[in-house]
Amino acid sequence: MRTAASIKRIAQKPLQVRAYERIEPFLFLLPALVIFGCFLYYPFFRTIYLSTYLTNKLGQAKVFVGLKNYADILGSQSFWNSLLVTFEFVFIVALGGLIMGLTTSLLTANKFPGVTVASATYAMPIAIASAAASMSFRMILHPTNGLLNILMGTRIGWTGDPAYALWSVAMMTVWLASGINFIFISAGLRNIPAELYESASIDGAGYWKRLFYITLPALSPTLFFQILINIINAFQSFSQIKLLTQGGPGEATNVIVYAIYRDAFFNFRFGTAASRSIILFLIMLVITLVQFSNEKRSVHY
Repeated sequence: MRTAASIKRIAQKPLQVRAYERIEPFLFLLPALVIFGCFLYYPFFRTIYLSTYLTNKLGQAKVFVGLKNYADILGSQSFWNSLLVTFEFVFIVALGGLIMGLTTSLLTANKFPGVTVASATYAMPIAIASAAASMSFRMILHPTNGLLNILMGTRIGWTGDPAYALWSVAMMTVWLASGINFIFISAGLRNIPAELYESASIDGAGYWKRLFYITLPALSPTLFFQILINIINAFQSFSQIKLLTQGGPGEATNVIVYAIYRDAFFNFRFGTAASRSIILFLIMLVITLVQFSNEKRSVHY
């Protein structure tokens, strides 16, 4: 016969197993949580903390000022100009990168001689660092010896003229963004059943009808994802601004990210830079939430 102690151990064993099963998922998540905590959550909350202080040149919080940094930024004409420039830049890059990626994907959707080479060429920007591309475009856009001016027979200062500077940097960024857009949209095109096109062709639908009534609705989840990624990446664009225009001429290309960099590492106002970072985060958060709120109306699964 079983003793009272053995019966107690048997009764307790399922409780121990259940407790371990509850803890086990968190043990698997622990390494990721530690990494995210060190490199994402801590910097984020540290930025919020610094945004309420005046700092010294080493970035150490010295004087608590509450929301004064935010008030000073929102009351600055420079900030609103930077915000306008940022939205214009993001609109050009997000929409331009999506259109270029969609166009190149449609061009290579069907088999033809050289389709592999064309696909590799369209996808190539994803493998090019923005700093390397910026240095290349710096030579291409040179006002006297640049390839673009030589081909056009002009002497335009593409990055030195306020009328062209933002568009020049934006179009280079569009080209950089086109690679990732091409890859994802091409993958989405391959997942569209061929039977849909065959049925549409039998019913007499031409290319444009098939594009607008089959291809684009079927691609809507991919397009939604890509426009979201394009917007986020465009808001974070920095190296091309730094290397091509440094926020100039004047403030023609002074996007918010570059203004944060200039506040922190030129003027050593880390509290103000942190406040700009939080404002940028809130702007991106609102845009993302608005996009997801409209997802059900614009995306077809």
